[in-house]
Amino acid sequence: MRYLARLRGEEREFTIERRGNELHARCGNRDYLLDVAPVGDGDTFSLLVDGTSYDVVADVQREQVSVLMLGEAFAVHVEDERERAAHAVAGHKQGGRRELRAAMPGIVVDIKIKEGDAVEEGQTLVVLEAMKMQNPLVAEAPGKVVKVHGKKGEPVAGGALLVELE
Repeated sequence: MRYLARLRGEEREFTIERRGNELHARCGNRDYLLDVAPVGDGDTFSLLVDGTSYDVVADVQREQVSVLMLGEAFAVHVEDERERAAHAVAGHKQGGRRELRAAMPGIVVDIKIKEGDAVEEGQTLVVLEAMKMQNPLVAEAPGKVVKVHGKKGEPVAGGALLVELE
């Protein structure tokens, strides 16, 4: 299966496939041998990449994946080839009401919008601090802010509704 991952404005395409008992990933001209095993509650994984071990915490909220690895937090947008094709057919813009949710538990450090504001695709709406990193949460499409649920300085749970858009 092919996946497109976006991290901090950079896009990479990965192909992941099982060959017998092995899991292989390809990105560009590089091949990686993977082994992934859940640890504990299911959000924590032991990941082996070409024999090097990593402890990973991942929180998946639809296409948004929050990852904590090597003491650093990442917000990665991931689409598989079917999702990408569906978005292309739909013009890759969501219509109607949309929700912006916290990808992981954290503290709202800034809210850059207010109810009634028009927003552009890629515009930062909320800044969430999680794992000592400030993560800007952006609009995936142009729209209008219907309701702001988060408050500056407020702790939020992973998946908490922060902003409603239309």
